[in-house]
Amino acid sequence: AIGSRGCRRRGAMETRPANDPSDAIRNDLERTFADMPMVGPRKPQIFRILQQYATENPDIGYTQGMNYVAATMVLKFPDREDLARRRFAEAMLQFNGFWSDGFPLLNFGVQLFCNLAERHLQQLWTHLMRSGVDPLSYLPNAWLSLFGKWLPLPAVMDSMDLVLECGIRGVLGITLALFQMEQNRLLRAQGMEHLLELINQDMRTSPIDGELVVRCARLWLPKVDEALQATAPA
Repeated sequence: AIGSRGCRRRGAMETRPANDPSDAIRNDLERTFADMPMVGPRKPQIFRILQQYATENPDIGYTQGMNYVAATMVLKFPDREDLARRRFAEAMLQFNGFWSDGFPLLNFGVQLFCNLAERHLQQLWTHLMRSGVDPLSYLPNAWLSLFGKWLPLPAVMDSMDLVLECGIRGVLGITLALFQMEQNRLLRAQGMEHLLELINQDMRTSPIDGELVVRCARLWLPKVDEALQATAPA
């Protein structure tokens, strides 16, 4: 379970997907990067990748958020469905703890984020906590979509290579980089609803430079590694 400093587990996150995911996938694809015209013609490819994965991995199946990951891979490799499928499978293998029963990787990552943000983004962390903004009200939105719900599509595509290269380290690095880059705007925001709107909605339509996010995220990796080492058994 997720522990202290505002990092609580919520029962709603225990919901598992239905056995036949086809309708859920179709419904979610209607909302996947809906503002990007280039996604529409690629929906059949995205659907095939998601359906095949769910069929071949019934223990995990299909969960909301995977649609953004599959869409990103198809758009990165628009003429190579086989490569997009392989890269999607790699992401699912590396991050299956975001979606599998008990959400072990999500729980672990959230606790690390709490520790890192409290230590290295102290002013912003205090502001978020005093405003009642729980990490579980925004981190799953980003992480279960590998930033597809947080960032504009070009920035998602730029970030994906680092995410696949570094795993949870990359996810934490990008998350911390974004909060650092958006810190002044978030500190000016007052109230839980306004803060969550900025985090979960406004970043998607902001002119965020994906290459800058990745460069900043790489600078966070030593701090992430230090936090990981502190959790390792002696």
